Amino acid sequence: MAEKILVYLEPLFILIVLLAFSRGRYWKQLRATKAYFIFHFASTCVLSFLLTLPKLVRISEMHIDYTYFYAYWGTYLISAVLIFFVLREIYGELMKPLPEIRRLGMLAFRWIMVISGVIGFVIAFSSVLISSHSFASMLIYLSQLCVRSVSILELCLLAFIALTIRNLGRSFRSPLFGLALGFGIDAASEFVMTAIGQLRNAQIWSAPEFILQILTTCVLVTWITYFLLPERQEEREIAIIPVQSPLIRWNDVAQALGHSTPRVAMGASSGFFLQDVERVVDRVLARNSQLDAANSGTKAG
Repeated sequence: MAEKILVYLEPLFILIVLLAFSRGRYWKQLRATKAYFIFHFASTCVLSFLLTLPKLVRISEMHIDYTYFYAYWGTYLISAVLIFFVLREIYGELMKPLPEIRRLGMLAFRWIMVISGVIGFVIAFSSVLISSHSFASMLIYLSQLCVRSVSILELCLLAFIALTIRNLGRSFRSPLFGLALGFGIDAASEFVMTAIGQLRNAQIWSAPEFILQILTTCVLVTWITYFLLPERQEEREIAIIPVQSPLIRWNDVAQALGHSTPRVAMGASSGFFLQDVERVVDRVLARNSQLDAANSGTKAG
């Protein structure tokens, strides 16, 4: 009974999250996040309606099971894809003060998307060739693979933000950190439940699903809390990176490495190919050391 109450209240919680998110300044900036919350609300309403449909009309149990099965796993797969774009968007928003590091990170996200798409296509194509694999089993395997891959990204992004949030000119009260925290809790709960083998043969109304539903409700409550908390005045403007932050130096290194080098005539190389990279890094670090020394002299004067 408690699980059913949480399941039927989930659309209401998501609607509150959506309304609270629409009040903030990120409503227009984080378009992928907005699309995810809207899709999550619509899909949860549809799934909840399918659960109550047998009580409203006469329909065979087999038909409702098939409909719910494909609706659930279909939305599961689409949600994983949307979450990937949400994580990419959160990273891009946080790293705006460091454009060169942001560029490298967005490039990494792009390659992850391409590689994941190729792997998914190969799995789908191979499953079609093997007659023993049904479309249902292929859908489950592909959905779980995408969700696990995205869950790893969620945990990595949460760890990165938790370690660098101060150096990025933000605080732990930032809605961006709240978003990453919610996705991290959701990813960790799924990994833990899968690791102990409780989700393999779990039914809809069972103890493992009840635990997951409680954790899902905690994620939604976390998002509501973060979106309703007043954001600090200094975070409403452009984030300012502290001068002593090591991220500024890494941004300079990324900028130096990103510039194209002048073309020269081909000839015999007298050194190792990484020496050029080492020289660039040494020049950047030497320049930063000179700036630090100048700032220290100014403060002493």
